[in-house]
Amino acid sequence: MNYDIKIKGNKNDDGSIEFDRLSSLADTTKEIATKALMLQLRGYSDVKPDAKIKKALEIRLESLTGNKKDGTSMTIDCDHFSETIKRVQLDFFKPKEQLLQATPMSLVIQSFHNALSDNRSETDIDKPLLKSLLKFKKNFISNEEVFYLANRGTVPELELTKEDFKKISLLEDSIPEPTNEIVNGKLDEIKVSKGKLGLQTTQGIVTLIAKNDTTLNNILQFVGKEITISGLAHYKANGQLSFIEVVDYSEPKTSDLYFSRKPNAMNAEQQLLFQIKEGKGKNSLGALESLMGLMKDDISEEEFNEMLKDSHR
Repeated sequence: MNYDIKIKGNKNDDGSIEFDRLSSLADTTKEIATKALMLQLRGYSDVKPDAKIKKALEIRLESLTGNKKDGTSMTIDCDHFSETIKRVQLDFFKPKEQLLQATPMSLVIQSFHNALSDNRSETDIDKPLLKSLLKFKKNFISNEEVFYLANRGTVPELELTKEDFKKISLLEDSIPEPTNEIVNGKLDEIKVSKGKLGLQTTQGIVTLIAKNDTTLNNILQFVGKEITISGLAHYKANGQLSFIEVVDYSEPKTSDLYFSRKPNAMNAEQQLLFQIKEGKGKNSLGALESLMGLMKDDISEEEFNEMLKDSHR
């Protein structure tokens, strides 16, 4: 499948491209494709692909042309995943048909569309992938430049300017950094798919992700049993837990019952303020009444009034 990458808008562009810049463009594009694929396959983008998956991520430069009037144009070629990963035996997941019809470059284009959309799904993007999208900004050498990425009709054309990266940066900043957490619960035998495991806690299912198959295989012996997990908790933009990346695990002790709740990046008061600002409560008055009930015994009246002001900013 052929794709076009066009660079226009720089008044000094004569249609050529310097080697270092070409290398940067190749590296950042490949990194985005890799993380976008691993997000689809393993539910988390910052997972190292094996040799067979790396082969499926090959992106080839077929031609490079340009002139002062039209800028720089590259023709890129890559294979559909149906021709590459479909034949790979994957132990814990089965690629969806939609993914099999995609290519490395279509995942790059779609990742930018998802990051810039106001209607994105939380499963379409994560913090490591957003960080990789932001690295693409270094390929611009002027504020006037525009990058066009397209595959001649199948996927909507992507038009990128330096200004677009402000929105991507805000989205990346809105997702809390991972925290070290310990969580205890029963490993759910039903919730096992594409490298994910479900841990039943007192507050519901917590998704666990193992970055390598050895860890995943070892944890599976605890299916239907209690287990204590130590790992990195990854969050959504609203501060709610997305999943826990497993670092270590053990048979639980009595004291581990303390850790049988879901971790949150925000406390109750912060979550409520977030909901008010996002307009997700039934109404601001009801939300503020809940806030008052939560906090009236914990903070001074002056501090409470200051938080009320903040909720309307």
